Amino acid sequence: MRENDSLESQSLLLEKTPKRVLNQSGFIKSLTRKKEFVYSEDSGLNRILGLHDLVFLGLSSMLGMGVYILAGELATKIGPAMMLSFIFAGAASTLAALCYAEFASRTPGTGSAYAYCYITIGEFVAFILGWNLCLEFVIGTACLVRGMSAYLDSQFGGSISNWEKKHFGMHFKFLSEYLDILSFIIIVIFSGIVSIGVRESTIINNTFAIINMVTIITLIIIGLVYAKIENWSLSGSLNPHAGQGGFMPFGFSSVMEGAATCFYAYTGFDTIATTGGEAKNPQTTVPLALVLSISLAIVVYGSISATLTLMWPYFDQNLNKGSPYPYIFEKLELKSIKLVVTTGALAAVTGCSYFSTLSSVFGMARIVYSIAQDGLLFQPLSVINRITKTPVYATIVSGLFTGFWSVLFNTEQLIDMTSIGTLMAYTMVAICVLLLRYEDESMETTSSLKKKQDYNSSLRRIFNTPTIYKEPNELTSTTVRYATYIVIMVSVMLGLIFAFGINKLMASEPVICICTVALGIIMIIALAVITRQPESKAELKFKVKPIPYLPALSLFINIYLMLKLNLRTWIRFGAWLILGLLIYFAYGIGHSKERKNHKSIPVKKY
Repeated sequence: MRENDSLESQSLLLEKTPKRVLNQSGFIKSLTRKKEFVYSEDSGLNRILGLHDLVFLGLSSMLGMGVYILAGELATKIGPAMMLSFIFAGAASTLAALCYAEFASRTPGTGSAYAYCYITIGEFVAFILGWNLCLEFVIGTACLVRGMSAYLDSQFGGSISNWEKKHFGMHFKFLSEYLDILSFIIIVIFSGIVSIGVRESTIINNTFAIINMVTIITLIIIGLVYAKIENWSLSGSLNPHAGQGGFMPFGFSSVMEGAATCFYAYTGFDTIATTGGEAKNPQTTVPLALVLSISLAIVVYGSISATLTLMWPYFDQNLNKGSPYPYIFEKLELKSIKLVVTTGALAAVTGCSYFSTLSSVFGMARIVYSIAQDGLLFQPLSVINRITKTPVYATIVSGLFTGFWSVLFNTEQLIDMTSIGTLMAYTMVAICVLLLRYEDESMETTSSLKKKQDYNSSLRRIFNTPTIYKEPNELTSTTVRYATYIVIMVSVMLGLIFAFGINKLMASEPVICICTVALGIIMIIALAVITRQPESKAELKFKVKPIPYLPALSLFINIYLMLKLNLRTWIRFGAWLILGLLIYFAYGIGHSKERKNHKSIPVKKY
């Protein structure tokens, strides 16, 4: 009788439990629900991309306007030391690429970092990351289209832009000087090309990639022939725009600010990671293509930035006008090859813009398609055309949205927006690698460890000393998760010190020095804790090494470079993020396909 009374009282207690508490619990679970990865050869997409196709896709994304426009702009702001900016940004991108490569080996599907995060961390964070990837591709593609529009306009003596200024002029500081209608037309055409099929657009992309590489090699050779080493040691008194002169005329801080901008030049490599559903043997070809393409890009950007500043004085403000190479060739009075080289450079820029934009539209459509396929964006965007085997609606909508941005904003505004979206994605991928590397699909639970009396004291458990656990379990996984959170927080605080307090640190101010040393010690302890935990036994064709140090270094560098971006970029990023949150909570959270697989467990009736 007492037992029945006890069960009845428990039932009454559960009935009186506020529904709001239960709803809050269900709401939190809906935000953290994870997607189970199941690899399938039949992805619904046309699986025809080989290693060379993926490498060309990455190169065509990276070796675009960064070579022909961004190099000239950075030369006037950083000087010859812009070579260091490109190399530093490339090294940081390489760390991110290695993290991407491990995930591509683990989960070779369409969707890039978005899919990785969905599997590792949960739905809400994955949507935010996917939304940021959309920003990266949309803004990056818009920037490319603006650049191509400018080069086409230059071939007509500026008549197109003059007509647009006359009829569609705008007078807002935060917007473009005029509505660039030509850029909108270009992106619509490219979206149509990508929609016709992967093989057709890839053949076009590979052809222009080869032409572009030949042109770049030609530019480097000409740069070496006409190089003057004294251009790296010019006096600051020669020109009011020369700074202090020498190799690093504007200081080390300008080099790091330039590195944050240079991330725009390397943003294309993650396009490769979006092709898991269309690549042959993606667990091998995608990681290899990532490493090969970014390695080649670093060599190209280092060579281009070195030869450009050796050919011509960096402080000439005409290098910042959007077409540095035609200007330099004209000033060097290369009478015999002037016409050929100038025409080749213009043709290369136009062609480069074409295939860079083509590959960016390709990657952007795959991200939108992946998010829509999971139900977090509108369902029509996940439809694959029966004939072309491509996500046509996702491609068209992405193209139209990109055209909207290219019409309203100028190139400089778009570049900074691209960088922040890219760095955010790199940061999340590094975090995912740290977390997933110390988890297994079937881990022993905490309750099971307690029953086996294998539940040790906190300090011994945290440092796993002596080696208590040889395989990952819930305890070790949780330890890694909290240690990773500490690494993130310390990286943010150290990033703030290096970004805004480096002068005080160099001056050895006691408070700053003590804080830096303390944070460094905390970082070392957190990494030591992670190192002591057992790793996953999953067999992968590519693994990041050394773990956890490489992902942690990538995480810190990305956060630091994000903090070097200007305030207006953060404000625009915040506006984009708010729009994404509105879409998720108004549509995505209720239409998520994973919602069906993560229904709330009903309350037991006693």
